[in-house]
Amino acid sequence: MLGWWYGQGWLWALRQIDWQLKHIGRVFAVSVLLKTLFSPWKQITSPSSFHNFFQATADNAVSRIIGFMVRSTMLFIALFWAIITVVLAIIFLLIWPFIPLSIVVFPVLAVIGVTL
Repeated sequence: MLGWWYGQGWLWALRQIDWQLKHIGRVFAVSVLLKTLFSPWKQITSPSSFHNFFQATADNAVSRIIGFMVRSTMLFIALFWAIITVVLAIIFLLIWPFIPLSIVVFPVLAVIGVTL
């Protein structure tokens, strides 16, 4: 177990972190959000004609602004979630080598009478 923990276990932990970050990208569809950042919201557009050109242009601009705001908010949430994941991953990787030691240390501390 210790051979795996201090050898291939590191690679497994790093793959799990990589998978989590890719999963965030898939859940939030980051690539799609980036490609459609300035697209109209829900593809709502007004057809333009000679008589309503300015009204249609204003409607389409508002639809694009709403689409940009919603998509940029989703991208911000995805970025925030990815940052949280990276911070927790760093903490996890710092604790990783000491987890097998806790199997020995905690019972010894309990016998000695140390309470947390």
